[in-house]
Amino acid sequence: MRLTKRLLAVTAAVTATVIGLAAAPASAATIEAGHLDVLDIDYANGALTLDIRTYSPANDDLSPAGTTLRLPSSSAITVPSGSAWNCLGTAGSTVYVAPQAENTNLLWAGWNTEDVPADQGPIKMELVSVSSVPAGGRFTLYTTNAFGTPTYRLNSNTATGCPISTWPGNISAGTHAHGNWAFSALGTYTLTFKATTQGGSGVASPTVSYTIQVG
Repeated sequence: MRLTKRLLAVTAAVTATVIGLAAAPASAATIEAGHLDVLDIDYANGALTLDIRTYSPANDDLSPAGTTLRLPSSSAITVPSGSAWNCLGTAGSTVYVAPQAENTNLLWAGWNTEDVPADQGPIKMELVSVSSVPAGGRFTLYTTNAFGTPTYRLNSNTATGCPISTWPGNISAGTHAHGNWAFSALGTYTLTFKATTQGGSGVASPTVSYTIQVG
């Protein structure tokens, strides 16, 4: 009986250790294609966290620390003409985009608040900083509607009327959506974000930095 109890105790300790390890977000070197929720906001036990959700493997929380998201130079598009596009860049200039519509050769990058209870939402999303950028480097997150008209969600463009550091209107709880993640120059970017619940007691996540390699 004493041996049995001892074996059970050891088994329980090992199981607890494995569960504890599994609960920590994994890390990866470089990801350059596939479905990712780059801004994955989770609420559990009174805490708000911000990480990356992967779908292969399914629903794996990935730590942005030590992870590089890469956009190849083949992701380049030309900024269209028209005043609606002024905050993306000068008409005819080049930007590099992880697109809103799925392209299996590129990152399909989204955001996710499905693990935020309704009474804790909506979520205030802040672009705290864009640092370590190449010369002329800007970051823009925008969506387009059925007519191709852009709506800007976050933008580091400093031109008049363009900067957006806080997501307009917040992000509703239970959301899973995708947008266009655009970068104006080749090089490495560090994007730092922070999320805060607007319901409940207003819990904030830690500030979290993401590394994006363009080219």
